[in-house]
Amino acid sequence: MVSAIGNARTLINSIRELSGWRRGLLAFVAGLVSAFAFPPYGAFPVLWVTLPLLIFLLDGAKERAAERRKARFAAFFRTAWGFFFGFFLIGLFWIAEAFLVDAKSYGWMIPFALVILPGGLALIPAIVIGTASLFWTSGISRILVFVVALALSNWLRGHILTGFPWNVWGYAFADNLTLMQSFSALGIYGVGFLVLLVFSMPVVLFDQGRKAAAVYISACAVVWAGVVVYGTNRLQAPQQSVEGLRVLVIQPNVPQADKWKPENRQRLLPLYLQQTQQALAEMEQVGETLIFWPESAFPFLLDEQPGALEAIGATLPQNTMLITGGIRRELSGNQNRFFNSTFVVSDEGALIDIYDKVRLVPFGEYLPMRWLLQSIGVERLVPAPADFTAAARHKKIDLKNSFSFQPLICYEAIFPQTVLPESERPNLLVNLTNDGWFGETAGPYQHLAQARIRAVEQGVPLVRAANTGISSLVDSNGRILAEVVLNKKGSFNSELPEILRPTLYVRVGDSIFWGIILVVVSLLLVMEKLLPTRRD
Repeated sequence: MVSAIGNARTLINSIRELSGWRRGLLAFVAGLVSAFAFPPYGAFPVLWVTLPLLIFLLDGAKERAAERRKARFAAFFRTAWGFFFGFFLIGLFWIAEAFLVDAKSYGWMIPFALVILPGGLALIPAIVIGTASLFWTSGISRILVFVVALALSNWLRGHILTGFPWNVWGYAFADNLTLMQSFSALGIYGVGFLVLLVFSMPVVLFDQGRKAAAVYISACAVVWAGVVVYGTNRLQAPQQSVEGLRVLVIQPNVPQADKWKPENRQRLLPLYLQQTQQALAEMEQVGETLIFWPESAFPFLLDEQPGALEAIGATLPQNTMLITGGIRRELSGNQNRFFNSTFVVSDEGALIDIYDKVRLVPFGEYLPMRWLLQSIGVERLVPAPADFTAAARHKKIDLKNSFSFQPLICYEAIFPQTVLPESERPNLLVNLTNDGWFGETAGPYQHLAQARIRAVEQGVPLVRAANTGISSLVDSNGRILAEVVLNKKGSFNSELPEILRPTLYVRVGDSIFWGIILVVVSLLLVMEKLLPTRRD
């Protein structure tokens, strides 16, 4: 054992001595491997290797930069950027698939999706880690500095500009039903802090301070045990079903390349109606039924297309209601504004309510910096007469008998800040989406995993209807009760699980995350004062 630790320390010292392209290459590879900790791979134990490896590489960057603060910042920045470029390259490579739907028009943009997007996202943690170099010491202190820095960069990535919290660290627990229950208390950013804390633990095995190492390891063991016990206990609570209500989800699996062709304009609505009629005929009609069609179901304006609502009303039996995606137009002054919307249609073909999407997809639903990008030939991917307009706020939609749901269109489901106040808490989350853009890649699986976490955070069941992707019914603990698999036409019907009591996350939001950050930063200040360490 002693010999093995000695050999490991020799290897670690060799890693710390790396510089230049060798350090950058190893950081890049560590980032690549780290991406496999997330869905659909779920190999989160790799983080026990890759996160310590990044810390050791940063140790070496500090030692070589000596007292030159600017040089240290630059070395930390380059090392972290290399790590996260690899991380985002593997985690987001599937985005390039969207440019192949119309390869003649957009294929030339694939290199930008594979290089500029991961490279740009890597700037956020690289800048934060570069700043952390000013506080980098030795021993446990620098591990805590590392954890705080990456936890803060997580939060920043989810909020600055439009925000893009895809594969933030907490999702390393998203494939494990027991571990994912911790999201109900801590939310995605709080769980992310725990992930970073626990998986950075092996570093202390090779530090000299045995007492401090024992304290850190013990703390991680307590955290891990607490997460497991909490999750196990939460999963034992029985879940009831909503009496007299069923859900029916339709996944039409229309190829993305065909969806917007003019010749298919009149074909798609009959296709949906026929599939819905068949599914209704195969299910037992007891009480009321909510029927779900996916995002932007039709290549026309549903509320303006002659005969469309009437055809839907003629198809829906009594005591049913359709919730479907579609594009909506609104006249503002002399200009048309377009919205990506969710429509609620009664069994008489009447529009009951509409929700307009709040968080739009950059380059998909609108073109940022249009004045510049359009001049070099860049256009948004979604065909529409103009950029979509974002609505002002998220909302719930009230139906009969005090039942309500909150629409989350497409990638809105990856944002934890979509949670409504406790006083507006819905009975159901509804994620209408279309992952047909991304083919047989990791993207649709990651999207589903992140939508499931919204159900756990809020203790509210989730219905997910995809054109293709993975349509599913998820209960309030994140269990998948029914689904239609990727790239398959199908449907399912099921009873609807009831909501659980409001979770701690619903009540306090990210306050716990910020409380953890405050406690750890305070602890670092106390350690600095009582146990001063060298920063060289």
